[in-house]
Amino acid sequence: MKKLTIRMHIKNILGLYFVIGILFTGDTYSGEKEQLELAFKLVEQTHMSKMYIELAEVFMEPYFEHYEPAPEDQTVINPLKKKFKEEVSLGEEELKWMLAGIYVRYFSENELREILDFFSSPTGTAWLDKRLVIQTEGEQIGLEWGKFLTQRVMKKFEAKKDEKQ
Repeated sequence: MKKLTIRMHIKNILGLYFVIGILFTGDTYSGEKEQLELAFKLVEQTHMSKMYIELAEVFMEPYFEHYEPAPEDQTVINPLKKKFKEEVSLGEEELKWMLAGIYVRYFSENELREILDFFSSPTGTAWLDKRLVIQTEGEQIGLEWGKFLTQRVMKKFEAKKDEKQ
């Protein structure tokens, strides 16, 4: 993996703070206690916090590389990665409650119950099990489509440009 410049590190850090700021602005609790508890269960059942933790790990990967142990000393654990994992384990519960606050803002207590019932059903469980694969394949299709679309637009643009000359 290529080494990032200091400017790139700063941009990445600012980008992460921006994303976190957007995700966690506003009230994290605006409903009844039971509604918030249902939302918390939904966060746990959908593994929503795990997705954000994985995203943070991907974001941190270039920084972890700067603290990799020497090849001859593979018994040493990456100190930055170790500290990151410790912080994640301490803060994951807090993250779940913050994410639950989002559900509380957008779903009533009854809606949360129905959503939880769905994810407890065989169909809901199947959806949860397959959603990451579907999302990954969908992203790949989107990239391919974008490439195709760009080629098509460029071809038409060049054709019009040639007509004018």
